[in-house]
Amino acid sequence: MKAPQVVVDLDRKSRVVLREGLLVDRKGVEVTVLWNDGSTDDVRLGVDGDHILLATAAGGLRHRKHVNPVGTSELVRTSPAQAFAFALLDSSKPVSSKDLIARVEEVFTGDVSALWKRARLTFEANENVKASGKGASLKYIWVGQAPLDAVSADIAAQMRGQTAMKENTVTVGLDAGNAERGGEAAPQVADGAVGRPMDSETRNEARDSADSAEGGQIHPAVELVHAASVSGQLPENWGRLLDTARRNPLAAGLAVDSLSDNALQAAVPVLGRAALILQALPRDSKAIKAIDAVQLAGPEAAAALIDAADAELRGLEPATARAQELRHAKDFLIRRLLNSPSVGLLNLDTVLRATREMESPKDAAKKGEWVAGVLATVIGAMDQDSWKNLSLQDKSAVARRLTSVPLNATGSRARVLGWILRNHPADLADDMWWRGVEFDDLAAVATTPLASALESDAIASAVVKPLVVKRLESATTRRQLLTSLAAPTAIARLMDETAVQRAFDRVLRDDNIGRAWLVGLRNETRISELAHQVEALTRQTREMTELLEKAQEAVRMSDDRLHRMEVRLGEAAASTNKLRESQSRQIRIDVMRALAELCAYVDGAADSQSAQRVRERVRRMAAREGLTPFGVPGRTEPYDPQRHDVVGEPPLPNTPVTVTGIGYTWGEGADEIVLVRALVERTY
Repeated sequence: MKAPQVVVDLDRKSRVVLREGLLVDRKGVEVTVLWNDGSTDDVRLGVDGDHILLATAAGGLRHRKHVNPVGTSELVRTSPAQAFAFALLDSSKPVSSKDLIARVEEVFTGDVSALWKRARLTFEANENVKASGKGASLKYIWVGQAPLDAVSADIAAQMRGQTAMKENTVTVGLDAGNAERGGEAAPQVADGAVGRPMDSETRNEARDSADSAEGGQIHPAVELVHAASVSGQLPENWGRLLDTARRNPLAAGLAVDSLSDNALQAAVPVLGRAALILQALPRDSKAIKAIDAVQLAGPEAAAALIDAADAELRGLEPATARAQELRHAKDFLIRRLLNSPSVGLLNLDTVLRATREMESPKDAAKKGEWVAGVLATVIGAMDQDSWKNLSLQDKSAVARRLTSVPLNATGSRARVLGWILRNHPADLADDMWWRGVEFDDLAAVATTPLASALESDAIASAVVKPLVVKRLESATTRRQLLTSLAAPTAIARLMDETAVQRAFDRVLRDDNIGRAWLVGLRNETRISELAHQVEALTRQTREMTELLEKAQEAVRMSDDRLHRMEVRLGEAAASTNKLRESQSRQIRIDVMRALAELCAYVDGAADSQSAQRVRERVRRMAAREGLTPFGVPGRTEPYDPQRHDVVGEPPLPNTPVTVTGIGYTWGEGADEIVLVRALVERTY
């Protein structure tokens, strides 16, 4: 059955539908059109100034491409059997499968041949499609009524009036759509599904009036972006569309993949913050690359976007095609967020979660360096307290991501370790930061500020020394050994003379040239050492003789002074002993009196007063005697061996410890004496 023809008036530059009408008469390119406003006009098909006038079958695939290009592309992708059925409407004669594929390729850039193979059986089962011929001669033709979901409400009414159809709905009768949805009854398609020029209000009215045919449904993200690109402004219902798309950002990214780069370029400036729904687009795009996603969203919204993506994947079978598509989209989402110029605003926990399950690129080393660079940026923007409050689990996660990255002077791993050295140097003593590091890696950073970390006792003994020993023991050639000996001071200082000697003996055992050098160096070195020793001994003898003469003179002069002092000291000793005995007795009396008062108070108050009141009274009595408590139980402070008693193995000075019991001092300033040290335990 031949479908009614409609005339579409397009803007020549933007190709937006300006109006459409029903073709009522035709003579070549001269046609009579009943426009949707009720007026009748004789026009000529083709280009007319800023307009393009086209005649096409109502509801056919070409008609749909003009009035709703985005929805048509989505229709082909999600309901290919229906799309091939609509393509039949564009011809009044039977067409082959090859012709059908060519017609669909006009509106869809994907693999249409593969779609045909998938949709053929459902397409042929459609009662509105009639097949004739066999094999290479097999052709198809549309035999049903023309669907009205692709024309405006006014045109649909005109068509219903001419064909005596019902007023409100028309049965499309596409078994293809029913088969793909698992239903049996033919779907009811709204009369006014799409008006010109594809405004969202018309689409929503059509969608609400009845169940639209599969493929007529447009993803909210696509609808929002299309409206922004065509009209230059957001639709009235943009908030609802954005909220729906943002709940499933990966599906939104896959949906907008059907849009052209030009459409995205036009939509981005209009979308503003709503451009976040484009971040999971699974292809490169200059328009989206220019968006600073983190600054646009803010760190909390960016983290929420990642959470929504995780939730979208949760529960899907990993091996399904849909799960693979969504993971691919998530990979683009994560990379765009973490490549944002404002990535330093993100919370470290967000970055760790984002990179934990990200799709691995082909070049694993490049991924590792990229992740390390992101971590270096985020950690570099942290304050000291934020790092201090990080859990050991999060710090370990950072260390694990750095392990896959080589340590070199200008790399991201060195940047992270350098930040930790400047702000929390004690943390670097944990060997998790040095996993996978080799001798050459240490040599590369030993001339940078990290050299001070390598020279610390903890790192030198646990990290540097074992690698130095390993290198000396593994050297097999003269070049390897000499290169190792040329390492910077922070490393060379740990090379034991005996180990170096053994390495030379082993390496030069079968090297006649090197062995001759070594013998010569040893002889010359020994002679030089003896000469230096003789010269030094001669100088020392001369200096000691001069010192002996001066000392003898000093002894003679001091004998007389010593004699006079002995007489005076004898006289003073007798007087001092008497005074000391009196003072000592008084001190003991004062101490015993204070202790007795304390004991008497505690004994009397133990059964009648609270522990807090007794504690306060005891502290006042202590203060009266000049005792000062220090240390607050539960507080963390740097370890001081002079003021702290630690439970277990004593840590290094300034290591964070937690106070469990107070201590007391007596006196002030330089006269202060620690009577009882505060009890502490290591902080973990």
